[in-house]
Amino acid sequence: MSVQKEKEYVLYKNLKFIWDKKSFLVIIPLLICLLTGAVSYFISDHQYVGKAVFYTAKLKEETLTEPDLMDTKYRAENQNVEVNFSVPQNKRVQIKVTGDKKADVEKELQSLSEKYNADLMANYKLRYDLTETDMKAYKKQLKQVEKSLQPYYKKVEAAQGGLPETDLLLGIATKEELIHEYLTSVNRMNTELKLFDEPKLNSTSIEKSDNYFIQNAFIALVISFFFTLFGLMLWRYTREARGELNNG
Repeated sequence: MSVQKEKEYVLYKNLKFIWDKKSFLVIIPLLICLLTGAVSYFISDHQYVGKAVFYTAKLKEETLTEPDLMDTKYRAENQNVEVNFSVPQNKRVQIKVTGDKKADVEKELQSLSEKYNADLMANYKLRYDLTETDMKAYKKQLKQVEKSLQPYYKKVEAAQGGLPETDLLLGIATKEELIHEYLTSVNRMNTELKLFDEPKLNSTSIEKSDNYFIQNAFIALVISFFFTLFGLMLWRYTREARGELNNG
């Protein structure tokens, strides 16, 4: 057979050789895949991860929303667990507890969640009570100004159609302006109280950490397949090259 004909059938020969050795393409990648998965499974940390996510509403207290300050304020009682605080999104705070034992993680997560929730509710009640106290104070001032305005109206009525004194009109205007300001403040704070958003625990979960067994096994399978294929091609090339050299 001529050299030209040999070149025309190179692809066919390569495919035939690979097909004849197809067991290598199955067994070797599969063994490497299983070995990689086993190693990934046994050397990885089988830790438990507990998470509690809180809705903080309009909370502006930095010690309850800044992770660095929360790390100082809420220290883990159990030294066998690791605690992390974060703000995954606006008005959300996450408490994350990681440990080797599920019981330790559950206990620490519950303890921190109860402490944090208590502080959240205390801050919420404080803001609510302060707003309510201010509103009551404005209401009291409003009633006093409204009451003090009545004598001015009586003096105007007593003028019997005559032009009231300038000081009298000025006093009425001043008090009516105060009434408007107090009434506006009362209405605003009353609306705030009605719309006061209460903080709450959104979700809590405890899961085993991912050891990436499937991902690592799949990557090993793909890479080992191509390396095995490359090895087969190199094997065929070396065998033919050695044959030609021996015959030459």
